[in-house]
Amino acid sequence: MAALPRAALPACQPHHERATFNMNKFLLSTLLIATLGIAGCGGSAGNEQKLADQVTKAVYNDDMVGVTANMDSEAAQQVTRASLGAVSDLMHRMGNYQGLTETGTDIPTHRYTFDAKFDHGDLTIKLRLDADGKIAGYHVITGPPA
Repeated sequence: MAALPRAALPACQPHHERATFNMNKFLLSTLLIATLGIAGCGGSAGNEQKLADQVTKAVYNDDMVGVTANMDSEAAQQVTRASLGAVSDLMHRMGNYQGLTETGTDIPTHRYTFDAKFDHGDLTIKLRLDADGKIAGYHVITGPPA
């Protein structure tokens, strides 16, 4: 079998470059779809932090309506003026509320842990959401998350 002349090889180059370009387009579009999928999950992942922050601010402000606004009916019934006042007083002894950061996530059980920062220390916030995204549990524990 005769070898192809050297001059014939460059003629094959554009086909190879086109195949590489098409593969790169495919990989880029696949990466883009994967990134958007992850970002979509991340969008809902931020919701629990937003809820935790809203409820923590409402607890700090001793605001019963704000605390129970995003709770399921069972959790809302467990909040009393006395328990809300006690936790609000605890938070005020810690100083000004500075915000919180998520420190733990258990997605299958919809449980999230946050570190709430105050002027004079940290509190651990445990949040549990129901299947509809409503708050099914909100617990405050003294000290930062372990």
